[in-house]
Amino acid sequence: DYKRPELQVPPEFRGQPTDVPACEKSIADLAWWDVFQDPPLKKLIDEALQNGYDARLAAWRVEEARANAGIARSEFFPQIQGEAGWSRNRFPDITSQVSGPVNLYDVNLGLTWEIDLWGRIRRLNEAALARYLANEEARRGVMLSLVSDVATAYFRLRALDYQLEIAKRTATAFQETYDLFNRRLEA
Repeated sequence: DYKRPELQVPPEFRGQPTDVPACEKSIADLAWWDVFQDPPLKKLIDEALQNGYDARLAAWRVEEARANAGIARSEFFPQIQGEAGWSRNRFPDITSQVSGPVNLYDVNLGLTWEIDLWGRIRRLNEAALARYLANEEARRGVMLSLVSDVATAYFRLRALDYQLEIAKRTATAFQETYDLFNRRLEA
């Protein structure tokens, strides 16, 4: 049986006592895109999450892991198997006492249930659940990576726009200074 080891947690984190009132919310509790309050950024992130192939692929992997966990859980229940058959034969009149066609019907039913004495099914179920949870965390990681890539590219583009605006204002200021000196020279 796997048991998570006990952790020694300090009573304070970075000098802050742990008995902070619940009504005080930290900025870390807010979604970071709400902190920036930038509608174009929110729109880009929503579009990336809707159209991102990596995000869809991660969601499909989570669904696959969820189905595999369900299959592993089904080992706890009895299994019923059924089989039915029908055949029609004609025997030669010379060797058989029955003349004409003969119909044969066959029905088989089976019920099996494995008693989990050694914990094999329990461990399979735990492993499938762990794989499912790992895939769920991987999906969250892919989503976070996709959102951070979009946000990084957006902020880089915004920085380049500001640099371009500063360069244009600087060129205008230099042109105005040149024109001023040129007028003074002519005067």
